[in-house]
Amino acid sequence: MTEFEAEGENAGDRHFVTSLQRGLRVITAYGPDDRALSNQALAERTGLPRSTVARFTHTLHKLGYLVHHARASGYSLAPRVIELSRAALVSTGIGELARPSMEALSELGPFSVALGVASDGGIRYLELARRPEAIVLNLDVGALVPVLQTAIGRAYLSALSETRRAALLRRLKAEEPALYDAQAPLLVAEMERYQSEGYVTSFGCWWPELNAAATTIRFVEDGDPLLLSISGLSSVLTPEKVCGEYAAALMNSARVIEGRMRRRYSE
Repeated sequence: MTEFEAEGENAGDRHFVTSLQRGLRVITAYGPDDRALSNQALAERTGLPRSTVARFTHTLHKLGYLVHHARASGYSLAPRVIELSRAALVSTGIGELARPSMEALSELGPFSVALGVASDGGIRYLELARRPEAIVLNLDVGALVPVLQTAIGRAYLSALSETRRAALLRRLKAEEPALYDAQAPLLVAEMERYQSEGYVTSFGCWWPELNAAATTIRFVEDGDPLLLSISGLSSVLTPEKVCGEYAAALMNSARVIEGRMRRRYSE
């Protein structure tokens, strides 16, 4: 569940701490290429009032999660945030459990293998495995990719309940109506593919020369799935290759990772 979904869906939950959710929204507003962001920039990214953002950045700075840059009049993430992410990756075991299967999958063809999770209206890359010749886009761990036109985003939408999917689609349509209208028919077809075949595709929908396929990894019942994708040049990762060969390998890798994660969580 993304931060925006959470606030709306839990509006009537007296145990839900909205201020905590909004503070976390400020931290997750940073992208991998961001350095110092002003309160105004953070307000635009989070949809929160600037005065509210200013209180959160002041508090997060005092707690050591943000660094203040007086000359730039902004804040950057502090190393303490890295400790949070490191602790999460270690405790869940995502890296050690997923990496072997991702590397094995990447050896099957000239494509990148990505493991992602929903984050702030997009999909955040947690792990990447690829051969040097498979680099198409200059993306790395921490990159945030869009939902509507990517396979990994379509896999996420396909796995959501109807209520949550409808809420997220309303938001995406409000943000980029032209893009939504262009992608909606393809999205419907891909969600049908997910229900019947277990995976989704994106052929030239994000970048003309990029094709991709993705599926989900559901290792806990309460929570968003992990997302596993392959992507590569359209000249080599053709629709025929994807549907006839690589999709089966993708889903097999996902099931192996899912089994490892479920065993880890049942220990």
